Amino acid sequence: MVAGRSFGSFLAGVGKAANLAGGSTSVGGTGYGYTYGISGSWFGIANIILGLVLAPIAPRIWRAMTRGGFTSVGEYLGYRFGRFAQVFAGFLNTCAFIGFVSAQIVATATIMTVLFGWDYTFSAVISTVIVYTILGGLKAVVYTDCMQMAIIYLGIVIILPIMAVHAVGGFGEIWSNIPTNLQQIGSMGWFQIIGVILIPTITAPFTIQSTYTYTAACKTAKTARNANLWGSLFYAFPAFAVILIGLCCYVMYPDLASDQDALPTIITELLPNGLIGLLLAAVLSATMSTSSTGLLCAVNCFTSDVVFVIRDAIKNRSDRKIEEGKATEGKKEVLTLAATRIVIAIIGVFTLIGSLYFPNIIELILLGYSLICGGLLVPAVATMFSKRATKPAAIVSMLSGGISYLILSFTVSWPAIFLAVPISAVLMIVVSLCTKKPDPLTYDLYFEDEWEQSPNNPQNRQKQ
Repeated sequence: MVAGRSFGSFLAGVGKAANLAGGSTSVGGTGYGYTYGISGSWFGIANIILGLVLAPIAPRIWRAMTRGGFTSVGEYLGYRFGRFAQVFAGFLNTCAFIGFVSAQIVATATIMTVLFGWDYTFSAVISTVIVYTILGGLKAVVYTDCMQMAIIYLGIVIILPIMAVHAVGGFGEIWSNIPTNLQQIGSMGWFQIIGVILIPTITAPFTIQSTYTYTAACKTAKTARNANLWGSLFYAFPAFAVILIGLCCYVMYPDLASDQDALPTIITELLPNGLIGLLLAAVLSATMSTSSTGLLCAVNCFTSDVVFVIRDAIKNRSDRKIEEGKATEGKKEVLTLAATRIVIAIIGVFTLIGSLYFPNIIELILLGYSLICGGLLVPAVATMFSKRATKPAAIVSMLSGGISYLILSFTVSWPAIFLAVPISAVLMIVVSLCTKKPDPLTYDLYFEDEWEQSPNNPQNRQKQ
């Protein structure tokens, strides 16, 4: 799942950028440019900032993940706060990644519908089946990502913007032919920009499984930091290119049935046949690759952090992840191939349902970000920066943040995250102060001074 912890910063950075530049940016981002204009760039900006925020804290995550032999965010939180935290993190991430993969299915189905003239539902079913059959390991996915990013750069960053701008008559024609609201950076609405896009997206590195997967897969702490900087750099160019493409598409085709038809429409209308096939194949392969990564994360979270932990709790096994100073990484229990395929198929059914009932790519992504932000952000931050945070406080914080987010999402018109996170933070502080200080052995992995003295540190065992 973590590719033998062998990734260099460049390879990991390409993998992170490719995941972001899949259907959410290529199809969804172009649609945002078509509908919101300049303001649609906030989703791309948030994802660029995401990498910059994660870069300085990635070494801390890498050290804790490596010391504990962890492969998931659930294990990372569970070592500090116990079984409930691990199961809760695993469950929320499974739900979030169902939304993420659903978004990629929407993108793939949209392209197939325009390209082949198929019914959207049929295209979504075919897309789900293809993702199920091509699923491979993280290392297989990331090497494929390198080739796909090269094609996306060639087509979406270079060729398509140049041809689109030329087709509409230049930048001046674009600006003079789009309505005023598409020219304003805040036309989407600042509540929407801050509460729905910026906060959930920028804080996602603390809570989302893919952060911990790619961080743990890096060779060193420095590699983990630099991978995020590379990822933001690689992602920035397609993130802004799709907004320009979306604006050009609005000028040429202002009456599309759906904004998500913008990218496949402009590709098929402007490019010669050879390039049409190449670029659509690249976008399709990018969405498939991102889907594979998402399914890997969902399966890992569900099996390692939910199924096995609940089973072990029933059998009264220990929930400690360190054995003689190091998690027994090579001996971790895994499902059989047949059982894994069954779990993937079940998760695949839910992703198909999501793609059929919530056919907006970026909204699905943001829903997943918001869900895990409400329930996991405060405990995850406390794990990294507070020795005083306690297990009961984490449980209360997770439940209050998650439940309040769900309730508010259906009862208020403003972003629920504005209140859910403060509630979670206040209860984390109050309950921590009212409960017994935790044993230093529960947070030795996360702090350098504690690790130097910890009996779990192999160097200390050798001295003894």
